[in-house]
Amino acid sequence: MHHRRAHTKSRHGCTTCKSRRVKCDEQRPICGNCSSRNETCTYPGSGPFFFTGSQGRRSRKKASSEDRQQSNSESPSFHEFNQLGHSHTTASDAPTLDMKQLELVLQWINETHKLPARNEETRQVWEKVVLQEALTAPFLMHGILAISALHLSHLRRDDRHEMWLDIAIEHKNTALAMFSEQLQSISQSNAKAMMSFAGLAFAFSLATALNLDTKEDGPGLDSLTNVFQLARGVQTIVIEAGSSLKESEFAPLFDITPPDVSIPAHVIAALDQLDHLQAQCSRKDPSIDSAAYAHAIQRMRRLVAFTFDAPMSMTMAGGWAISCLPVFLDDLNSRRPLALVVLAHYCVFLHMGRGNWSIGSWGYKVFLEIMQELEPQWQPHIEWAERHIMSSDL
Repeated sequence: MHHRRAHTKSRHGCTTCKSRRVKCDEQRPICGNCSSRNETCTYPGSGPFFFTGSQGRRSRKKASSEDRQQSNSESPSFHEFNQLGHSHTTASDAPTLDMKQLELVLQWINETHKLPARNEETRQVWEKVVLQEALTAPFLMHGILAISALHLSHLRRDDRHEMWLDIAIEHKNTALAMFSEQLQSISQSNAKAMMSFAGLAFAFSLATALNLDTKEDGPGLDSLTNVFQLARGVQTIVIEAGSSLKESEFAPLFDITPPDVSIPAHVIAALDQLDHLQAQCSRKDPSIDSAAYAHAIQRMRRLVAFTFDAPMSMTMAGGWAISCLPVFLDDLNSRRPLALVVLAHYCVFLHMGRGNWSIGSWGYKVFLEIMQELEPQWQPHIEWAERHIMSSDL
């Protein structure tokens, strides 16, 4: 009887030969059988060696010297990897990474970009589009790093708090210097970056003041009017390049359709009374710009829905400041009583957002100054604001 000659089993043959139960000659990368049959030839454990290792699992039997030599010649190894792009560069010569800046970018992506957003659409603009814009606008990138560092200084009340605060100030100073150089040359090419930075600068100014102890630099009436002047920069940029911005990826930022929320009756009544007061004062005093005051109250009325929809949103805080006309801001600077009464109502909505890390105590502290500034005959006109700020019942 003719017996079929047995062959030595291969432990390293390709999977195709094993499935066909034929001897594999173990030639790499394609064995003879697969080559002659024009079939796909794969070996067990052949994959990216970043994940599988250079030799796969070790056999329980100690490999022979011949096996080791074969394995080393057939499998990818870290030696070959080390030769890829090999040069005389040492680890000490490698480009350095600024890990703090990378941490700040991560902080922006994970959390800080949500600060100026009012809904999902605008959140995506701030997270992705603004960051992409910053890659070609260094002043905006410094602005992003500055506000992210300031946010970290707020979150980490430990031994690194002061470090992040110092880093924030450093990036802010650099950003402002670069930003100022371009203020006289706003164009379609830089409008998105300029507008983004101006918005971040407003939030940065509010948040920075919360870290300052002095009355001159901390939250207060003088500081807020200065921040308002800064916010007007956004409006200037919009006027210069509004059409191109509204037709770009920034379009969601210009959609201020109020959310469908219920506004308490006492809030509507307070704003109605404020409208009546400004009309009355304007009739008695022709030097009052009735249109500027009516505009300020109308914008507050329009934005109040965002506050009741999301109290910690920056929409009222920043949106109203941006929209105030220069003549109204001048009256605030000169402490005109009617302007202070209007501002007292704004402080109510600012106080509603006190849980926002960049707003904090602003509404409360500015209102206290307004109370001290106004003569007794004006005090009744801020009773509604006083009631809701002091009791925090909104």
